[in-house]
Amino acid sequence: MEKNITITAISGWAIPENWFAEQLKFAFPNSQLKIIYPENPSSQEEARNILKLFPSQLYIGYSLGSLWLLKYQSFLPQNCQKAIISPILAFLDKGNLGGKTSESQLKYLIKLLTRSSNYEEVLRKFFFDAKLPYPEAHAHEIRDKEILIKGLEFLKDSSVTGNDTNEFISIIGEDDTFLDAEVLKNHIPHLKIIKGVGHSPIPLLNKLAKYLLAGDF
Repeated sequence: MEKNITITAISGWAIPENWFAEQLKFAFPNSQLKIIYPENPSSQEEARNILKLFPSQLYIGYSLGSLWLLKYQSFLPQNCQKAIISPILAFLDKGNLGGKTSESQLKYLIKLLTRSSNYEEVLRKFFFDAKLPYPEAHAHEIRDKEILIKGLEFLKDSSVTGNDTNEFISIIGEDDTFLDAEVLKNHIPHLKIIKGVGHSPIPLLNKLAKYLLAGDF
């Protein structure tokens, strides 16, 4: 793949776009980037408008963004490349689709956000429990709790199948907090599992860049 490419990347839940853009720039230093944070990820109309507005050579979905990209891939241009990191088929631990989170856990997080007057502490604990780097310098950019709750509702209610990933490069960390890599491998035979890596996008983006550069996928 050419080094100077256009990339549209769909961010994970509560991940600030500018922080995510910084990680992408490290992995793809010569790229032209557009970062998407779906405000209402359950809206097909929003997805259609976003994806038609920013055509790119490469699309990357991370975590919630992977499920969103898989769900709305029919709106992507032909002949583009597609990748998902920490790919979600279903976030909840139902249907043996790789999710580890119970519905009661997710509903409890929604309740905490709904009732909290200072939801930064809720998010700090979430990032800590998930072993994700808290984007301190960009914390003020995290979306308001109404948008965050819509994202959690999307994760609660949405799912796709392994067949939906057939045209996507798929990469996951072996130690992902939210996803069972081995279960996902049963649904996504071409899934690349990276040892010693968790849910953080940073090492996964670096691996993706190396795979693309080498044509090893």
